Amino acid sequence: MAFWGDYHTHTTYSRHGKKLHAKGTVLQNALKAAEIGLKELAITDHGYGHAYGVSDETAFAALKEDCREAERITGVRIYAGLENNLDPRSGKRKEIPPFLNIDDGVLSELEIVQGGYHAFIGTPYMINNMMFWTRNVIFGVPTRKLIERNTAAYKRMIDEYPIDFIGHLNRGIVADAVEVAKYAHERGVYIELNGRHKTLKRDELRAMAAAGVEFICNSDAHRPESVGDMTLGESLIKESGIPYESVANWERLPNFRSRNFKSARAARSSGVSGVDD
Repeated sequence: MAFWGDYHTHTTYSRHGKKLHAKGTVLQNALKAAEIGLKELAITDHGYGHAYGVSDETAFAALKEDCREAERITGVRIYAGLENNLDPRSGKRKEIPPFLNIDDGVLSELEIVQGGYHAFIGTPYMINNMMFWTRNVIFGVPTRKLIERNTAAYKRMIDEYPIDFIGHLNRGIVADAVEVAKYAHERGVYIELNGRHKTLKRDELRAMAAAGVEFICNSDAHRPESVGDMTLGESLIKESGIPYESVANWERLPNFRSRNFKSARAARSSGVSGVDD
């Protein structure tokens, strides 16, 4: 019994100038995936707007080319994606899109679509981002209104983009995780069990499992040797009593919502929200 895919990994495309956020090339990640018997792998370097994100469309085009070459060499199916940034302000202000610094043209090129909040990304002013972080993480429990806004931001992200999975739900942000997970499940979106960050409480995971939520277990590898390392995710599965049949990449391949991405985007442009395959 084993996991068949790892859909959240980083490479040297996650960088800030010459300063690397992750070590290892697309090919090195793919070679590790092949070595341990994975059938599929996703490269999801940080999206535009992240301090260590893919720099621009030209860099992403190169990333896609590397994915095709690594797939040819290793025989592992490789998805070219980005770890897109949720803007929490979208839960309050309708004019602000849920994703930061990425347009429909780039989104249409993604082969896998994930989204999640990353600290200090949102407003153009660092002081506002610091205040948001402080209110969510450092000092006490966030207000009910703030939790409602954050929950609404996650829901808008699900509705307005064909998200495949939500990465590290509630890391650096506090929403009603169970409500978000149920909402995601109804729309064919997986909740990630992240290999580097324990962001969900045991009782939240149990409530999600009881509601039939489907999960996806990923390494969030930042170096090739960590590709496929599901140690933390599997411990959460066991501790929380999550049925393995509810884990989309355990002895099966996920049915990703964005497979018909272009048709989904076209439907959304016609005024249909929450489009699934």
